[in-house]
Amino acid sequence: MKKLLFFSVLALFLSSCMKDNQTTWDTQMLTPIVKSTLTVSDLLKSDDIIENTDSSLSLIFTTELFEMNTDSFVVLPDSSFEFGASLESLELPNDTVEYVITLGEMIRSLNNPIFEASFIAAHNAGTWQGFTFGNDLPLSGQTFDISMDDLFNELVLDEGTAEVIIENGLPFDLKNLAFQLANAPQPSGDTIIEHTFPLISKNSSESKTLSLNNKIVLSDLVAELQSFTLGLILVNGITPIDTNDGIIAKIIVKDLKPAKATATWPDQNVIEETRLVPLASNIDVKLKNTTIRSGNVFFEIYSSLQDSIYISYSIPNLQRPGSNEPFIIDTVIPPAPTRNIGDPITFSRLANSYPMNGYEFAFNGYGIEDEVNTVVDYNENGLIDSDTINSYVTILKAKIEYTGVKKTLSLEDTVYVNAKIQDLRPDIAHGYIGKKSVNIGPSEIDFDLFNKIKSGNIELQDVDFTIEVDNGIGAAAVARITNLTSENKFGDQLALNFKSDNDTMQIAAATELSEGSGSIHTNSSRTLTPDTSNIDKFIENLPNKITYEVDVQLNNNVDESTITTAEIVSSPPNFIYHGDNIKANLNMEIPLSIITDSLVLVDTLDFSLQTEAGNEVESGTFKLLVDNGFPLDANTSMYFLDDNGVVLDSLWSDQTIYRASVDFNGKVSSKTRTVVEFEISQAKMETIKSASQINLVAGFHTFNLSDSQKAFYRIYSHYAFKMKLVGDFKYQFSN
Repeated sequence: MKKLLFFSVLALFLSSCMKDNQTTWDTQMLTPIVKSTLTVSDLLKSDDIIENTDSSLSLIFTTELFEMNTDSFVVLPDSSFEFGASLESLELPNDTVEYVITLGEMIRSLNNPIFEASFIAAHNAGTWQGFTFGNDLPLSGQTFDISMDDLFNELVLDEGTAEVIIENGLPFDLKNLAFQLANAPQPSGDTIIEHTFPLISKNSSESKTLSLNNKIVLSDLVAELQSFTLGLILVNGITPIDTNDGIIAKIIVKDLKPAKATATWPDQNVIEETRLVPLASNIDVKLKNTTIRSGNVFFEIYSSLQDSIYISYSIPNLQRPGSNEPFIIDTVIPPAPTRNIGDPITFSRLANSYPMNGYEFAFNGYGIEDEVNTVVDYNENGLIDSDTINSYVTILKAKIEYTGVKKTLSLEDTVYVNAKIQDLRPDIAHGYIGKKSVNIGPSEIDFDLFNKIKSGNIELQDVDFTIEVDNGIGAAAVARITNLTSENKFGDQLALNFKSDNDTMQIAAATELSEGSGSIHTNSSRTLTPDTSNIDKFIENLPNKITYEVDVQLNNNVDESTITTAEIVSSPPNFIYHGDNIKANLNMEIPLSIITDSLVLVDTLDFSLQTEAGNEVESGTFKLLVDNGFPLDANTSMYFLDDNGVVLDSLWSDQTIYRASVDFNGKVSSKTRTVVEFEISQAKMETIKSASQINLVAGFHTFNLSDSQKAFYRIYSHYAFKMKLVGDFKYQFSN
């Protein structure tokens, strides 16, 4: 709005004209109502006008056309490691039970006092002291109670062995020695193992390994040497006799893998699983490595074991920067709720998410073996594997620890692990990111350069319309404008048409000095001219908005058949750095050198004809004094509005406001004054006096656009359109 300049009749003059309070008379006075100077900044948005070195003006317009961040091109899929199984094995420690039958015990079991006395005498003498003879002496066995209650209550064995060793410390052969191990009590307890040794020579031993597979073993056992024959050969003074010598029976129970047991369990891994996990089968990127901006490992465990399980889950390929320390989750899942026989299986559950932010993720699979602090052969192939792509290694270990408390565990107990790497967003990534097509739009740009122009037609001498792309992604692209349409305030649309292949734009790839050093952006541009498109008509449509659609194709010209894993590992063809995006700007510069046949501009001014009380304007003439400093003819009309913007009345004139004079260069040399008069009746004046605003409508004209003699006129910064609205009014004064 222009500041209103209005003047009241001077009070001194009024008072000098007064005769008395009852007298009234008329007088005519010339009164300025409005004055204003319009420059180009008043006709167009001043923020969009620049002054050139020769004082000529240009319109500029810059806006962001589109921006595509790195997440538009590199989407890392969720990948999961699922493992559900019964316990691979349960192990109990090896144990050895040993018992002895002495020669003295054997002789006493015969209940022959004379024979017993002979052996006592021989023991004291050190050798046999009686007559010489040889004979087989059958003997009954002996039982031994064995308690394993400190280790277990009951074992249901899946696998196991018992090695029975008989050491013969006697100077006599043992024949047909029958051994048995059974659950107590006897004779009702089940036999676990039994074996007969045909011959155990004097001062020697024999052993037998027996299977315990599928056996049920109770904590209370009975071992028995059921029967054997002693091959006596007694030579007076020769055969050594020591009644403390005897038979030593050893039972070594080992490699016990129970299917179920209530036992005191030692430290042991119950699950140990190493896997190579692919990113996804249908992923179109081939990644060497990435630094994680955000993401997490979701780790969920179910266990039916009635014991705490200590879980270690590690990803050797996921490491802390600079430390080579792999990502590890160490956690404990509590025992499952106890249940009775026949009850449904109950589970304990543990679930948590662990952030991966800032970690470096190498997708080189088993190639990570020599990139950890200690070289590890994860796949146990005896080799240091070569780097691959799009895969990583996971290691799951589940163990139970010794507590000294008996717990019931079974191979039927299950552990289910779901480890999911999810919501990955890369900060940096290297590899080949595939052929990608990203469609942008339809979108709109508010285009307000011509908002003050209400209607009309113009013709522009030149338009500099440039699309500039700043690329921070290490991949070349092609952008194709599929739609670019200007639409003015009347709904008239005009699509931008391209000649030949000018609708496409090659976008050069960004570069980097070395992996991780940062992106070096490249700039690409495409300038649209009237020779390559109808950009002049596009702008002459006087749009207030521009709609567009763009298709951006990444790696469009790449022959994917030539890209090998070795190339991706040694020299990745693409890279991204988060924040280094592809950004396109639309830049436009229009030199204000125009032809117009009916360019209509509107300016709104404050307005008031209210005077002091008792002084009233009755009728008169409005005179619009115009000093036109533009090389444009004009005609004008005025609309009077109330406080609500409602039109109360209007004034029209067909009189031409003549353009300024121009020199041979087409530059204004002098202004031209025009006076436009509007006669105002008393009735019309009454309406106008209610107005608070005035719309000044100016229609500018240089040449008809079809005129073959038309010429472009350049607009300069000092050009102005000066107006003064004065009133030659008839006043009535009363006192």
